[in-house]
Amino acid sequence: MILKLFNLDQLKKAKSNIYLFYGENEGHKDEIINKYFLEGFDGEILKYDESQALEKKTEFFDVCLNDSLFDNKKIIIISRTTSKSLEIVEDLQKRNIQNKKIIFNSGPLEKKSKIRQIFEKDKDLICMAFYQDNNISLYKIANDFFRKNQILISTENINLIIEKCKGDRKNLQNEMNK
Repeated sequence: MILKLFNLDQLKKAKSNIYLFYGENEGHKDEIINKYFLEGFDGEILKYDESQALEKKTEFFDVCLNDSLFDNKKIIIISRTTSKSLEIVEDLQKRNIQNKKIIFNSGPLEKKSKIRQIFEKDKDLICMAFYQDNNISLYKIANDFFRKNQILISTENINLIIEKCKGDRKNLQNEMNK
């Protein structure tokens, strides 16, 4: 199922445990993962690279399927996902995964990509695209940040910060935090 960025409220309501976040906007993906998954989460958070999950597939499935005595809830984030992870997605989908959220984080995927097609067509899987920010969206983010923190700053200075970030939301956040 495709979920659009303007429907983020549905992300918390979704019953799915398997997600695909793809696109070139890493800063926005990190922001959504932190806000909707990690913020206030008291379980175990595990991060894998796709190559690690594929090389040690049985260990990866043990982590995904077994419950811990101490932490019932888990969030598993697999970065640099490609269509090579298709078999893992299909296996996870067949099994009844509870108390776990598995997030496949990928760079840009073509429309013909098999993993993207499966996530878009299946109602039990959630797929979100993250496109590059433009100067208008970055300006709004920066302006909201400075207003919220009650920092007086001119439009010219905000534009200089945005220019320095070269369209990257992650860089903008770093610059504003300085």
